Amino acid sequence: MLRATLKGMAARKARLILTSLAVVLGSAFIASALVLTASIRATVADLSGDAYRGADVLVQPLEPENRGDRLVRDGVTAETLAAIESSEDVAEVSTTVSWMVNALGEDGKIVGGFAPTLSVNWGDASVERELREGRAPETDREVAVSAQFVTESGLGLGDTVTAYALDTDETAYEIVGVYGYSGGRDSLSGATELAFTTPEAQRLVFGGEDAYTAVAVTAASGVSADDLLASLEPAVGDEAQAITRQAYVDDLNAESAEATKLIGYFLLGFGLIAVFVSVFLIANTFSIVIAGRLKEIAMMRAIGAGRGQITRSVLAEAGLLGAVASVVGAGIGVAAGAGLTSVVANGFLDTASTSVAIPWTAPLAAVAVGVGVTVLSALVPAVRASKTPPVEAMRAAAKADKPILGVTVTGLLVTLLGATGIVLGLNETFDGDNMNLMSAAVGAGVVFVGVALLTAWLSKPVVALLGAVWSWSFAGRLGRLNAARNPRRTAVTAAALMIGVTLVTATATLLTSVKESLAAQFESSIQAELFITGPVTSSVPATFDPELMDDVRAVDGVDTAVELYYDVAQVDGTEQSVNATTDLEGGIALFGGEVVEGTVENLAEGQTVVNESSADLLGAGLGDTVAMTFSRGTESREFTIVGILADNADTDGWYVDRSYATEFYTPKPTTALVDVADGADVEEVTADVEAVLADEPAVSVQNHEEYLAQVTVFFDYAIIAIQLLLALAMIVAVIGVVNTLVLSVLERTRELGMLRAMGMTRGQTTRMVTVESVTIALFGALLGVGTGLLLGWIVQQALAPSGIEEFAVPTALIAAYLGAAVLVGLLAAIAPAVRASKVDILGAISYE
Repeated sequence: MLRATLKGMAARKARLILTSLAVVLGSAFIASALVLTASIRATVADLSGDAYRGADVLVQPLEPENRGDRLVRDGVTAETLAAIESSEDVAEVSTTVSWMVNALGEDGKIVGGFAPTLSVNWGDASVERELREGRAPETDREVAVSAQFVTESGLGLGDTVTAYALDTDETAYEIVGVYGYSGGRDSLSGATELAFTTPEAQRLVFGGEDAYTAVAVTAASGVSADDLLASLEPAVGDEAQAITRQAYVDDLNAESAEATKLIGYFLLGFGLIAVFVSVFLIANTFSIVIAGRLKEIAMMRAIGAGRGQITRSVLAEAGLLGAVASVVGAGIGVAAGAGLTSVVANGFLDTASTSVAIPWTAPLAAVAVGVGVTVLSALVPAVRASKTPPVEAMRAAAKADKPILGVTVTGLLVTLLGATGIVLGLNETFDGDNMNLMSAAVGAGVVFVGVALLTAWLSKPVVALLGAVWSWSFAGRLGRLNAARNPRRTAVTAAALMIGVTLVTATATLLTSVKESLAAQFESSIQAELFITGPVTSSVPATFDPELMDDVRAVDGVDTAVELYYDVAQVDGTEQSVNATTDLEGGIALFGGEVVEGTVENLAEGQTVVNESSADLLGAGLGDTVAMTFSRGTESREFTIVGILADNADTDGWYVDRSYATEFYTPKPTTALVDVADGADVEEVTADVEAVLADEPAVSVQNHEEYLAQVTVFFDYAIIAIQLLLALAMIVAVIGVVNTLVLSVLERTRELGMLRAMGMTRGQTTRMVTVESVTIALFGALLGVGTGLLLGWIVQQALAPSGIEEFAVPTALIAAYLGAAVLVGLLAAIAPAVRASKVDILGAISYE
C-alpha cells in the first residue's frame, strides 16, 4: 500500500503542488512571525546594549506613577550630582538632559509623527553620536540636529529652526551641526533629535532648573559596579534611584520583549487564519481527488485491501505532502522573517545592523502545524474513501455527491445556538456588562461557524441568482450549472474566500461605525463650527498664545470662542483629567454639555465642576471637597464641588479656574472652539481666524470634517494594516479556487471532450470555466460580506453602551471586496480554462 501511495502521488504532481502551496504559505507565515519577533527582540536588545556604554551605574529620578508627572519630568538635582562626583569610587561622570519637544519644519508645521522629537544636551553619554557636518552648539541659541531631523524638516546646516517645550515659548535656533549615530544610522527608532547646550536643554526640559534626566557613573579602578552602587546610595538618597547599567539594559530588554511578544501574537494570529483557510483547500482537494479515484480504490478493495489500509494510505499521502510542504514553508518563513527583520529594523528602528534570531520553535511549529493541518484535513476524505465498496470498480457511472441534509441541519442548529447567545447578550440578560459582551461575542463566533456549515445549502439559490447574470450565453449557462452541480465542493471552495472577506468586512464595519458614531456625537452635541488645534500625533501638545483669543473673539462673524487648558492631575489620590478655561459656561454650551446640579457660572478659585461619573468614582457630590495636585504643582489644593455635569464624552472630567493652568503640564491652551454667528460666512471667518494665528504655525483652524479626519486617522491605518495582513488568507483562497477548478477540469475530461466534439469552441470552453470560477469567487465574497456585516453589527450593538451608537456600512470597501472577488475569479480561471480549452477531443472521448 505504501508503494502504491507513493506511485499515486508521483502520478499526480500538479495536484499535489497546488495543494501544497496552501500548506507552504501557512507554515511560512507562522515561521516568519516567530523569527521576526525573536529577531526584532534581539536587535532591540543590541540597541539597548549600546546605551550608556562604558558606564557602570546610572542614577535617575524616581519614575512617577501619574501620567501628568511623567510628561513634566523630575530630574537628578545638582546637589545629588555634586555628591556623586565627590565619591572616591567614581572615576568619571557624564550627564543626560533629554525629553520631548516640538520643532517646526521648513513648512512651518510640527516635525515628526508617531515617533517623538527629542531635545538632548550635546555630550549626552546615552548613545554615541557622530558629527557629520558643522560643529557642536556653543551658545544657547545654537543647535545640532540629527540627520533624520534634516530629512523630515527640510532644514539643514545654517538654517534657523523654531522649537519649544511644554512650558516654554517658541525660540529660534541656528543649526550649526548635523550628526548621526554609530553604524551610519540617521535616527534612533525613527525619532528626530535636537542637541542643545546643557543649560538650554535644562531650560526646555526642567524649566531652567539645574537638573538632569540621568547621570552615568564610571567606577574607579578596582571598584566593581555593585560596590559602586552601594557606595552611591547615601549620595542618591530618597529623591532618585541608582541601578547598575546592566540592570538598566535588562529592564529595557524586558520592556521590548513584552512589546515584541504582542506583535508576535498579532502576526501569529493572521498566520493561523491562513492555516485555517488552508484546511478548506486541503480537505476539498482530497475529496475531489478521492472522488476521481473511486474505481481505483474500489479495485484495491476488491483485491483484498482493508478499510484500515485505505485510510492509512490516504493519511500517509497527506502526512508526506504536509511534511514536505511545511518543511519548504518553514525554510521560506525563516528566510522571510530574516528579510522582514531588516526591513522593520531599518525602516522603523533605523538600526545600523540587525540580529537575526531563529528560535527552535519557529521551524518546529511551522512543520507541526503544517503536518497536523494536512492530516486533519484529509481525515474525513480518508474515512470516506475506506467506505468505498469493491463493487464500485464494476460501475461505469460516477458516484453521486453525498447529500447535504445532515450538514445543513447541523449548520442550522449551530446558527440558532449562536443567535440565542447574541440575543441574550444584547438584551443584557446577564449580570455585568462583560458577561453580556462575552455572550454576544461568543454567539457571533458560533453564528460564523453555523453559516460556514450552511454554505452548501446557500450555494444553490445564490449561485442560481449569480448565474442569471451571464446565463444569456450557452457557455455562461454551462458555467453556472457547473458551479451548482456539486454544492459541497462549491461551498468548501467559497468558504475559504468567505473567511477572509468576513474578517475584513467585520473589522471595517466596526471601525467605520466608530468613526460615524464620533461624527454623530460631534454633529449632535458640539455647537462650535471651528476648532483651533495642532496635530494629534505631535509628541508634545501643540499650544498657542492665550492672548490671541481676544483677537479671535473680535473677528467679524465669531459669536463665541473658548480656549481650553488640559492636565492630568491627582484628584483624591486618583489620576483624573482636569480642564481650565476663561469661559466655562460658554465651553460647556459649545460642547453640548448639560448642568444637572449646581452652577458653572463665575467659577472662582477653590471651586470645581465635574461630570457625574467622575464624581461617583470618588463618592463625591455637590458641596463636597476634593484635593487636587497638578502636574507642576508643589502642593495639594482643596476644591469645593459647585457644579455637576451630565456625562458627555466631550465634557467629562474636572474643571477649575484658568489661574491654575500655570501648574498644568502645559500652561498654554491646547484647543479652542469657535462658534460662528448665524448668517456669517464660515469660510470667511475661517480665513480671518487663520490670519490672527499666522504667527502660531503649530496650530491650525479646522472644521468638523477636518478635525474628525485627524482624530480618526488611527482607524484608517488599522483598516489598512488588517487588510494587508489578511491578504495572505486571500492568496490561499485564490489557490483553493484554482485547485478546485483544475481538479474539476481533470475530473470532467470526458465531458469536456464530448462538448468539444458536439461543436463547443475553445473560446466557449474558456468562458464556461471562467464563469464557473467567477461565480464561486463571488459567492464566497457575498457570503463573507453578509456574514461580516452581521458580525460587525453584533459587536457594534454590544458596544453601544460605550458610545458606539451608529452602525455604518463601509460601502466603498465592500464594493472593492466584490470587485476583488471578480478579479480573483478571473485570475483563478486562467490555468484551468487554458487546460480545458486544450483537451484532446478523441483522447477525452475514449477516456476510461
